[in-house]
Amino acid sequence: MKNHLSTLSVLHYVYAVLLCLVGVLLLGLVFLGGFLNSDWLAAQGGEAPPPFVGQFLAGLGWILFGFIELHGILNFISAGSIGRRRNRTLSQVVAALNCLNIPFGMALGIFTFVVLADQEVRAEYGLST
Repeated sequence: MKNHLSTLSVLHYVYAVLLCLVGVLLLGLVFLGGFLNSDWLAAQGGEAPPPFVGQFLAGLGWILFGFIELHGILNFISAGSIGRRRNRTLSQVVAALNCLNIPFGMALGIFTFVVLADQEVRAEYGLST
């Protein structure tokens, strides 16, 4: 089971990169909100959307960007911790957060729980049985 720790570390790094990319894509909501509030759209004629729509989309985009990027950073920290055999509890908390993302996050979270619960792995982290 100790051999799975390196695989688990790599999977956390890959998942962290994917989360950070999704976070960057969510910045599209911020740009859409700015576009809806732009003077150019109002000058094109027709009826422009109310200003709160653009503000709502921009705010939602920033909030989602922050949460997704934080989740990705936590996965980066967890991957490094698994590689150094430190902060087992942090990795378990990150695994629980990953379980909220179906299906890939849940698969990674369950795999993390299974690997970190093994007695050999606990000994590798310096924990008594």
